[in-house]
Formats: sequence, C-alpha cells, structure tokens
Amino acid sequence: MAKNFFSHLKKSFLRSPQRRTGRYGAYYASQGFTLVELLVVTAIAGIIVAGLTFIVIQMMTSDQREASRSETQREMQLALNYMSSELQEAIYVYPGTYLEDSKSEDLNTTDIPFANYLPASVTNGAVPVLAFWKLQPFPDVVKQRCAATNAATNPVGVACLNGQSYALVVYSLARKPANPTVWKGQARITRYVLSQFDSSGNLTPGYVDPSVNNNLASWPWADPGTGAVNLQATRPTGSSFTLVDFVSLDIINTPTIKPTDNFCPAGGATGTTTTGSYDISPKTPVKNSLNKDTRTFYACVFSQTQTTGTGTVTATRVDPTQYRDVVLFLRGSALGRPGMRRVDDKEEITKNDQDVLPTLETRVLTRSVLGRRPTAD
Repeated sequence: MAKNFFSHLKKSFLRSPQRRTGRYGAYYASQGFTLVELLVVTAIAGIIVAGLTFIVIQMMTSDQREASRSETQREMQLALNYMSSELQEAIYVYPGTYLEDSKSEDLNTTDIPFANYLPASVTNGAVPVLAFWKLQPFPDVVKQRCAATNAATNPVGVACLNGQSYALVVYSLARKPANPTVWKGQARITRYVLSQFDSSGNLTPGYVDPSVNNNLASWPWADPGTGAVNLQATRPTGSSFTLVDFVSLDIINTPTIKPTDNFCPAGGATGTTTTGSYDISPKTPVKNSLNKDTRTFYACVFSQTQTTGTGTVTATRVDPTQYRDVVLFLRGSALGRPGMRRVDDKEEITKNDQDVLPTLETRVLTRSVLGRRPTAD
C-alpha cells in the first residue's frame, strides 16, 4: 500500500499543470513561471544590479581620488610650512648661482657644484634646491663636557659659552629611481643636516665651522681675501631623510622651459656698488622621466651682490650682510595614491595632467644680524 501511495504522489507532481483537471486543476495550472520568464527576469535583475554596482564603484572611486588629492595637497602644505618655519631661523641662505657653481667668480677656480661638498648618498639622484645655515644647540654630551670642571675634557676649539654651533640644512628634490622599493610618488623632498657634532658628541667629518673661518659666502672655501683654499679635508658622511613624498615631476602639458622664462618675482635694489635681484634655485631645471625640463619645487632667493675693486680689476660676490627674502614654490601630484593611475604608466601620464595639483607658494624674510653693525643713527 505504501509503495502504491508514493508512486501515485510522484506521478501527481510530474504531471503537467495544463493537463490537470478536476476540482483543483485550474488552481494548479495558474501557478509557477516558465523558463523563458525566469531568464528574462534574471537578465533584467542582472542589468539593474550591474548598473547600481557600477554607480557605487564610480562614486567610491571618485571619493577615493578626491581624498588622495586632498591628502597630497595637505602634505605639500605641511612640508612648505615646515621648510618656511625652519627658514625663519636661517642666518644665511645660498642663492642658486652658488649651489650650481660654488664661488668660482671670487676664487678663480673651476666651477664646482655645491653638491660635491655634501655626502654622496645625499646627492645621488637628488638636486639641492635650498641650502642655508642656522644655529643649533650642542648635544647633551657636549654640554656635559663643557660643564665639567676638568678643562681637559672640553672639546678643542669649541666656544662652550655659546652653547650652540652652526648647522647646514639642505633640502633637495630627489627623483624616482629606476627600480624603487618603497617609492610611491614621482619625486620627493629630502632634508639633510650637517652639524658640528653627532649625537655622541664626536666631530662630524667634513664639517667646516663658518664662524671660525668667516667664510659663509664661500663655504667650504676660505674667505676670498685669503686665497682659493678648500678647508674641507674630507667629504662628509651621513644620509638624508624624506620630508614629503608625492612631489610632482612628470608634467606634460606645460610649455618647454626657456632660459628667459620668469619664474621668480621681478624687482630688486640697485646702488653704486650693489645690485639686487631674485636668484632661482636650482639654476638648471630638473629633468623628469620623459626628459623634459620641469620646475615643481624651486626657490627664489633675493641675492644682493657687491662689486669690489677698481678699474679693470673687479670682483662680484654675494653680500653676506644683506637680508634674504626667499620665495618657495611646491607642486604635488597624487599619482601613485589609492584610486589614481600608476606612477610608471608613461602612456597614461602623457594624456593629461589632471592629477597634478596647484602650485603652493610662501615667502620668508630671514632676519639675521650676522655681519651687521649698529650705526650712529
């Protein structure tokens, strides 16, 4: 009996609804969907879901891109604020002419780039843009030695009463290497400091004290009045640190840079023996990965030169007693951040510069009293 019941139940379910008759035949015949109907509904639902998914993804990607641009611009502003804040402590800022050809005019020597007096690791693939001297407190070890009652422990040639010494600060624009490991953006700004002492209180190799040799305007060479003598016995050691990444470099749509292009403010003071104008740094534009000249991080240093001598024997040198009005320019690029294009995709880079951010600018007036004397007025 049970076998006949299950066999009858199976036949009832397999029977086509259209063939069912009787009391419940019409009800069963109106239930269910055909295969075609299911396929049509599934296709429509798939299209709707795909469209909604596309819209959501586009909105998320757009938000991510805007977040990447905003974060990059915020980091550029923070980096600019950091450099300008430290620049306010400067007692002497080098113009771009000196960074490219260090004192060849005064010392009658072969043009020597300023980078040759810095550690090789600092200038490898990087171009010095901003270099200046500032005062830096002695390390605690040196302070303890200066405070010791035993004079034999005091550092030789160190003015302990000052409690501080001169430090050379150099900001450079480093280009993206060929095979980067943790490199994200196109270029970055690095910071290097040449101090008189290291953290252990030892003298730093290659450090030449400008306060002792009175050679700020010709460092590390001796003062021009004493002859062309390089006082740096050995090249300094050490490394630089990254201040900010995602600095723009691969700008495509900008016109070709010409030597006559004015990237610095116009104007300056002119006198009988002095002439002042803004000197751009670096003097030579930086090449990007597409071998095009770019200026995305540069400085304009107001440099007042002083002419000495009479007749046909004259010399022009930077006047170290003058104030330094410095204008900094910085431009970032969000390439390499989440939601943006790849940094190494040159084909995409050449299409447009939509990921390059607006240029930021700040102006700093250093108020050094170095070399100044009080007047009777």
